[in-house]
Amino acid sequence: MARKFAFWFLAAAAAAGGSAVARAEEVVRIAVRTGQLEAEVSGPGLVATPLREDAPEKPIPDGKALLRLTGGELLLNGEAVTGAGVLFSGRGPIRCGGRDLSGAVEVRRGLDGLAVIDVLPLEDYVAAVTGAEMPPSFPAGALRAQAVAARTFAVGKKLEARELGLDYDLGATVLDQVYPGAGAVDPRARSAAAATAGEVLVFNHRPAEAYFHSACGGETESGAEALGRDEPYLKPVRCDFCRESPRYRWKLVLSAAELGQLAGLHGPASQARVVRRSPTGRASKIEVQGEGERALLDGAELRRRLGYDRLPSLAFRIQGGRSRFVFEGRGAGHGAGLCQWGAAGRARSGASYRQILLYYYPGVDIVRMY
Repeated sequence: MARKFAFWFLAAAAAAGGSAVARAEEVVRIAVRTGQLEAEVSGPGLVATPLREDAPEKPIPDGKALLRLTGGELLLNGEAVTGAGVLFSGRGPIRCGGRDLSGAVEVRRGLDGLAVIDVLPLEDYVAAVTGAEMPPSFPAGALRAQAVAARTFAVGKKLEARELGLDYDLGATVLDQVYPGAGAVDPRARSAAAATAGEVLVFNHRPAEAYFHSACGGETESGAEALGRDEPYLKPVRCDFCRESPRYRWKLVLSAAELGQLAGLHGPASQARVVRRSPTGRASKIEVQGEGERALLDGAELRRRLGYDRLPSLAFRIQGGRSRFVFEGRGAGHGAGLCQWGAAGRARSGASYRQILLYYYPGVDIVRMY
């Protein structure tokens, strides 16, 4: 299996324009900012190279570069630049938008403006994501499981981006994976990435869709219900190990006026109930009634309108009426794939990172990509 996957990976890279020879170090391209009309980057020894064939390097004397997109023309510190964009390099981290990036950053023009793309070794990215997505105080086994999941997700997105001819592989927010930058990374997260270097989850010779969430509250959700991804390895599994999560049980109180507004009613809500649940008990359809009107909301849409922190999950029941409504729930996140607090609990009970991964993603293989 490992050999078949490695061959497939190289073949896909070659088909997408990459080298058929394995690089010594895999890299990943992260869009930390998109849709900008201007972007500022800075760093020691900053050098700019336009993204066109045989373009010369240009040192930036004060280490600060301001790029503007004006009328379709790209300006670098006021001077026009031809090509797809500019590659910046330097003697250390490059700073942009309040975060330290790696020593290689591209600013490219796109259909909706400029995109700032951090180009860095995949393992550095995995370490940074692991430290951002999971508390570094978690046991080593949980951190290693998170590192493999993060790497798998990145590899899948990277291959997808190459097949589609995109300029970057992933974004830097929760819509993909949280990437805080290449600045200080907790040594425990870096150790987890190093201990699992190159390992990915594979199903049918392709990277698995390694989704993860904070806490399932007792049972994970299917990928079909949570994300519209009906994969055999994203099936519900029982989880009795995430009880230490601060959001294992939670409560949210909403006024009738706010709930009515969220539901799009013209006045306060008078009744609210869950009218459809997934097989694991999560709310998928919610009916909200007001004076002579009612609204039917998808659970995911209600979470989006309320805010993902305020309504941590869809595993809730609704009580009350008239002046206020009480949402009592369990868990945090969409519920599919790896339960992070469950992984921590399993690791404390002696499970290895491989055992943790194979439990939450049943049917996958763990292989070393490089």
